[in-house]
Amino acid sequence: MGIWEILGIEPTDNPAQIKKAYAKMLKVHNPEVDPEGFQRLREAYDLALKYTRNTKRNRMFEETPLPERRQPRQLDEGENHESEEEEQPNYDPPQRLPLFDRFLEETTQEVVSQEEIPIPQRYDFTESYDHFERSMSPNDMVERFFRRTQELYDNYHERIKLENWRELLNDEAMWNVGCHQLIDTQFLHFLEEHDHLPHEVWNLLDSHFQWREKSEKLASQLSGRFVAYLNGQLNQTFTLRYHSFENREDLNIEAFLEWRSDALFALMENDWETAQSYLAKAHALYPLDPDLIRLQGEYFLRTGNKNRAFHTFDQLIRLDPDNIDAYLYRARLFLEKGDAADAIKDCEEILTRMPELWDARSLLGNSYLQLGEWEKAQEVFQEMLSHNPSDIDAKICLTQIQSPFNKMTEPTANKQAKAARRKTLRVLGLPSKLARFKQFFAIYTRRNIWTIIFLLLLHYAMFAVVSMKLEMTSEQIFDSLVNKYKPVPIETMDELKQTPLGYQVQFTLTKASYINMLRVYDKEKHPEPKAEFIPAAKAEERDLLNSDTGYVNVGYLDQQAIIVITDYDHAKEIHDKHSITMRGTLKAIPDGEMLPVIVNALDKRKHPHNAVLVTDMYINAKPDLEEKGWTGSWLLGILAIISMLYYIRIIREIPKTRKALTFH
Repeated sequence: MGIWEILGIEPTDNPAQIKKAYAKMLKVHNPEVDPEGFQRLREAYDLALKYTRNTKRNRMFEETPLPERRQPRQLDEGENHESEEEEQPNYDPPQRLPLFDRFLEETTQEVVSQEEIPIPQRYDFTESYDHFERSMSPNDMVERFFRRTQELYDNYHERIKLENWRELLNDEAMWNVGCHQLIDTQFLHFLEEHDHLPHEVWNLLDSHFQWREKSEKLASQLSGRFVAYLNGQLNQTFTLRYHSFENREDLNIEAFLEWRSDALFALMENDWETAQSYLAKAHALYPLDPDLIRLQGEYFLRTGNKNRAFHTFDQLIRLDPDNIDAYLYRARLFLEKGDAADAIKDCEEILTRMPELWDARSLLGNSYLQLGEWEKAQEVFQEMLSHNPSDIDAKICLTQIQSPFNKMTEPTANKQAKAARRKTLRVLGLPSKLARFKQFFAIYTRRNIWTIIFLLLLHYAMFAVVSMKLEMTSEQIFDSLVNKYKPVPIETMDELKQTPLGYQVQFTLTKASYINMLRVYDKEKHPEPKAEFIPAAKAEERDLLNSDTGYVNVGYLDQQAIIVITDYDHAKEIHDKHSITMRGTLKAIPDGEMLPVIVNALDKRKHPHNAVLVTDMYINAKPDLEEKGWTGSWLLGILAIISMLYYIRIIREIPKTRKALTFH
């Protein structure tokens, strides 16, 4: 069998085609299963490559011009033409013949003597430039391969290009069986420490090393964390992109990639504290990476902060309008909030780009269910069942749809009995309870219609005043009212950061101290309430101490320090006991003098809290003047008094209406 038949290709001088055929036949002749077949394959591969090299060299010699032919000498008059025929044209022979031509010439010409022209037992195709490759041991070739790999990985902009990895995999070491086995063993250990690669590079490497087929074996050789990461990359369970900051020369890319990857691992392991730490570090370096924003959204979603999650995915869509995951997450959150119409818009946006994404179709069907559009929902779920007849969720939703249809189409069994009873009551002149209530409601509404309309307008005006001042929606106002009577218990800093601003919290401070700083209001200097933070001695000089004064304290919650503003009694307890359990309102530190003044006071006192101080929020346990006396409260009071008068009037109308009902 010839070398080309063994390789399974037509004769060619293309080394890339020969290597590709060799890699394909390696799967047939595995050296561990078929050593003899592998030996034949290897010899055929070597001979084919030698053939291509000598073919190229022969072309080089063929393109070299031969020496000019000698001119035939002129015949003398005495010479006849017979001598001319006998004498052949004389050419200078080439200085050397191509090696392959000489080999063919030696096998076809008649041999004069064994000493003059020795016949080789086996033709040696080895050329001079191949001697270095042949002299290298497998370990040297593997070392050179990994040196090239390290150089490629260290250059980030070259690392993310697929063609560079394809060129690396064509290294001579990859076609040497001994080297290939060594590389296969060590390459994953290299990637375990150098894993920031695009998804397409992982797929290319897997096509050469077949990691998917050896997943069980790899699990015993590598860390569980890396095996999970490798499977996620190969199966596209999660992928991280690497092209969103190609032109950011000022960015520490390796640190960013490491922190982003660590955040992903922490989320996979449900380690929320670690995930939050790495997300914050990566965000500080580069906040506009779409994959980082997606991880932040998943963190908020999985820690129960759905409001922050919604805003994060909304930001991601604005930054990356083609991000399908962001639309999918936002659609789910819309549906949970009861905004089915907006969820439908997001689902339709997804399906225009990915019609076969069945998660989006399921969300679309559930959105139609929430709106009561039974026929559209039924159409969506039937389409899902036609694609996957065992889809349990689709079957359950179709059952829910059928129930309202039955209520609309099947008459109740006692309708006739109820109708007969109503007829009997009318004949006797005794209206039913429902009929009497309807009569009462009709008379009452007719007598008080304008009062009711005016009351509704008053309530709308009161709500508008409150909403404008507090800058809150009706849902947020309701949540804050409930929260005042049932504050959120806080034990750790993570719980505090997940609590929305404006909420009442109950907490315990340890290692707390009063820092001799006051929050005061100078009403003569500032007619509108404006807080100032000054030392206690200066406040006494300006005679600003009163019932509105707030006392600034700093204490530990978990492992971090936080600012708490209290009244005098709580500040005294903190000063005496250095620990306190109390409640207050979580607020954002405003732009202005508050934080710099407090930090400066801590620096002067060389306070240990300063190194771990939370600088974006504080707890206000002493209501400030902005909360107590805001502009518009007088208007709200007037509206409340008017509403009370009208409520008295409509309450007094109830017995009058009952009397009027006896005459009907």
